[in-house]
Amino acid sequence: MAEEMRKYELLYIHPGTLDDEGVKKVDDRLAEIAERLGARVFYRDDWGVKTLAYRVKKHLEGRYILMRFAATIECLQEFERHLKIMDEVIKFITVRLPDDYDESKDQPAEADEVAAEPVVTDDVEAEVEEETPVVAEVAETKTETETEIGAETE
Repeated sequence: MAEEMRKYELLYIHPGTLDDEGVKKVDDRLAEIAERLGARVFYRDDWGVKTLAYRVKKHLEGRYILMRFAATIECLQEFERHLKIMDEVIKFITVRLPDDYDESKDQPAEADEVAAEPVVTDDVEAEVEEETPVVAEVAETKTETETEIGAETE
């Protein structure tokens, strides 16, 4: 009887000082395990270097990598065994995804949608113009009061 392929999400952290070659080395090793044991990686995202909340194996920064894949339990155990002994990985967590998880929503967003320019409307500009005179009136009142106090002291 063939093992059931389940979907998992794996988040692992490299030391923040690890270069791209080191990251590629880990990716290649995980890809080799996946190919050998029949797993299918359907999403990988590099979140970049972030400051850790606390020291992890003497590191204050880490490079986060998120990976989603479908695999048997044996393949998952092999992934985790390798991640535990790799010096290039300082921490990881694996979570099982729901059986009805839709892989199609893992497609990266289009660059145009992500880098949309903020739109300034005329209403916002009108509100700013209305607020400005009020601030000026307060400043003028302060100046008048200060001159009155100055006149009383003389």
